[in-house]
Amino acid sequence: MDRQPALRLHALLAALDPSVAEPAIQPLERLVAGPGSDDALITAIVGASGVGKSELVNALAGDRVVTVGPLRPTTTDIAIWGHVDPRYLAGTEISDPDPLDGLVLVDTPAAEHYPETVSAVLDRVDTVVFVTSLERYADEITATLLTTIRERGIPTLVVLSTGSRDPSEAGGVADDASSKLGTPIDVVMGQDAGPLRVLLDRMVDDSDAVRGQCDRAAAAFCATRTRAVAEALGEQVVASRVLVEKANDAFTRARVDRRQLAVVADEEWEVAAPAIVTMTAHATDRAISELATEVAEDEIFARSVADAASSLPSVDQGPIDDWYQATTSSALASMKRRRLHPLRTKAVRDEMWRLSIDFGRRPSTRVRKALRDRLPDLRIDGGAAFTASLRDAGSARVGAFQADLDPANRVSPEDLRTAADALDSSGPTPGEAADDAA
Repeated sequence: MDRQPALRLHALLAALDPSVAEPAIQPLERLVAGPGSDDALITAIVGASGVGKSELVNALAGDRVVTVGPLRPTTTDIAIWGHVDPRYLAGTEISDPDPLDGLVLVDTPAAEHYPETVSAVLDRVDTVVFVTSLERYADEITATLLTTIRERGIPTLVVLSTGSRDPSEAGGVADDASSKLGTPIDVVMGQDAGPLRVLLDRMVDDSDAVRGQCDRAAAAFCATRTRAVAEALGEQVVASRVLVEKANDAFTRARVDRRQLAVVADEEWEVAAPAIVTMTAHATDRAISELATEVAEDEIFARSVADAASSLPSVDQGPIDDWYQATTSSALASMKRRRLHPLRTKAVRDEMWRLSIDFGRRPSTRVRKALRDRLPDLRIDGGAAFTASLRDAGSARVGAFQADLDPANRVSPEDLRTAADALDSSGPTPGEAADDAA
C-alpha cells in the first residue's frame, strides 16, 4: 500500500492541537510506520479480564509462556511472543520457546482495566484473536470491545473459551454467545488449541492478503476519524474568531508607557532604541497576559492563547530606526545647507528624536532655543509618527500571535477532508490484495 497519503495526512494532523487530532492520528501510526515485523503476522490476543487470554497463548505454545493466576487482572502489560521492532510496538518480548511460524502473538491486559493500552495495540496489529468465556460473553465490556475491533476492520477470529470444561458441552451457550455478539464463533476452545492453530495457519498462508485487508481497513477507519476531526476543527475555527476579536481589543489597549519613554529620553539613540524595543515587547506581553486572564475559564481558548504565546517572534527594531531616520533627515539636510560643524550633527539628531516624542512635558527652553537658532525652517514631526512606528515594530509579533489563534491558518478543515479522501482511495481493495497474494 502506498504510504504517501498516510504520511501527508499524518503531517497535517501533527500540526493540530493533539487533543483535536488524537482520535485520527493514533490509528494512522500503522500506515505511517510500515510493517512492524518483516514476515510474521502480528496477532493480538484481546478480551476482558479472566476470559483465558494468557491460557490460550500457553496452549498454543504447549508451554508456560506467559503468567496465569487467580488474581484479576493477571496480565498488566503487553507480552510479545516473537520479535517486533520495539519502535513499532513495545512490550516484554518472549523468545523461548521459539515463536510459531509466521506469527507474533501479543498478549494484552484486560480491556476494561487498560483500554488505552489495548487501543494502541489494535492500531498496530495485523489480526486479532478475540477471546470471551462462558461466564463473560454477555458482559457489556465484551460487546463494546468487539465493536471497537469491528470499527477498525481488523481480520478477527472469535474464540469462546470453555476453560476446563469440554467444548462439546457448550453447544447451546455458543449459539447464544453468537447471537448476543452478532458474529459467528470461530472456535469453541477448551484446553486443546489445535482448532485455533489451524485457523491461524490459514491466515499465515494468506498473510499478504490479510495485511492488505488490514491496511485497507485501517485507511478507511483513519479517513472516517479524520473527517470527524475536520468537523470539530471547523467548529473551532468559528469559535476562534471570537478569540481573535478579543486579542484585537487587548492589543488595541496595549501602549508603551510614556513614563517609561521619559526614562530613555535623555539617552543617545544607540542606547534608547533597544530600550524602546524592549518596552514594545513588554506591551504586547501585557496584552497577551490580560487576554489569558480573560479566557482562563474556557479550556480550549486558554490552551490556544498559551500555545500561541509560546513561540512569539521578536519585536522588529527596523520601523523604529526608520522613524528616527525620517525625523532627523530634514535636520541633517538643513545642517548641511548651513554648513554647521559636523561635530554638532549627532547632538542635533538626538535632540530631534527626543523632541518628536510627547513625553507629557515641553522640551526645555534651552533645547527649543538651540533648535530654533540652528534650524529655523525645520518642522518637527509630532508623536503620532512615533506611535505608528511602535505599532509597526510589534506588528509581526502581534500578527504571529493572532494567526496562531486560528487553527485554520495551520491546517484547514478542507485540507483534512482532501487528505482523508486521498487516503481512503489509496492502496488495493481487500479483493485486489487477495488476488495479488494468489
